[in-house]
Amino acid sequence: MMKLSLMKEVVVNSVNSDWDCELAGILLQDWDHDPGWIKFWRASANFVCFFKNKDRDYIIRFNRDTERSPEDINEEIKLILYLDSKGIKTAKPVLSCRGRYVETRETPYGRFISAVFEKIPGEHPEITEMKESDFRKWGQSMGRIHNAVKTMPGTLPIKRKTHREIFQDLIELNPPRDLPEKQETEWIIAQLDSLDRREENFGLIHYDFETDNIIDCEGDFYAIDFDDAIYSWYAADIAYALRDLFNDGPRFNLSDQRFRYFMEGYQDLTTIDAGQIENIPFFYRFHNYISYKKLQRAMDLEKKKENPEWMNDLIDKLQDFRSGYSRNFYN
Repeated sequence: MMKLSLMKEVVVNSVNSDWDCELAGILLQDWDHDPGWIKFWRASANFVCFFKNKDRDYIIRFNRDTERSPEDINEEIKLILYLDSKGIKTAKPVLSCRGRYVETRETPYGRFISAVFEKIPGEHPEITEMKESDFRKWGQSMGRIHNAVKTMPGTLPIKRKTHREIFQDLIELNPPRDLPEKQETEWIIAQLDSLDRREENFGLIHYDFETDNIIDCEGDFYAIDFDDAIYSWYAADIAYALRDLFNDGPRFNLSDQRFRYFMEGYQDLTTIDAGQIENIPFFYRFHNYISYKKLQRAMDLEKKKENPEWMNDLIDKLQDFRSGYSRNFYN
């Protein structure tokens, strides 16, 4: 998640009551677009707006250069283009007027990096309404991506950080503040050192394959938003995708029928051994600590009367999340 101070600055000063976004309009000078209709959608890890070009729907995703780098986004797009070449359905990136997938522009709000993607028609599946066939299809979607990554040619390296590097960066940025955090950090490092790491179980993963990043379009599942892709264990991708089923870990149950449907679909397209599945509880705990540390960085504002109501509500929500993520080492 981006820093709350940045979110507040852009949304308060750039988005009007009709959800028109001035900043997105500035950034879209680098892309063909229909003038007069650019609508803000959300802000979380990135800012996202909808727009049209020749009456077709697109998405512009952008962030300040303190949050993202052009190099990272170009590597993400390299992955998407590779997956597209393998017939995997994703939201395709769109070239700018200069023939680039990623643009950087100075604005009154600072230097921003942007990329444009097709908007896939359809809906995000609601996990509470998904049927057996939906869980199988979801698992197949991930299995298809993992299989493609496993067969990626060595001549096409995708430069992304490993899971451990992400963890170490966060610890350096926000060192453990007390003994419980220090003990959790040391325990995670010891667990990571003990994990088996081979080509069969470790590779490039989506890292956020939950239903918010799946579009159900005419009966097919499209994967979107690969900006968090990292090198990790394939079982970690499974854990994070299904975290809403298991309350971020505590309710994980190998016998859960929905999990079994997902895994049956997954194993239609690729393999995973039972030993890796047994590591899923650790991956939940690992992810929770990373999320806890990310929130430490992002929450640089406190509740105040002068804040917009939505900002104070968000701060309350994130404080609840942070408390939940810390349950493993503060309880």
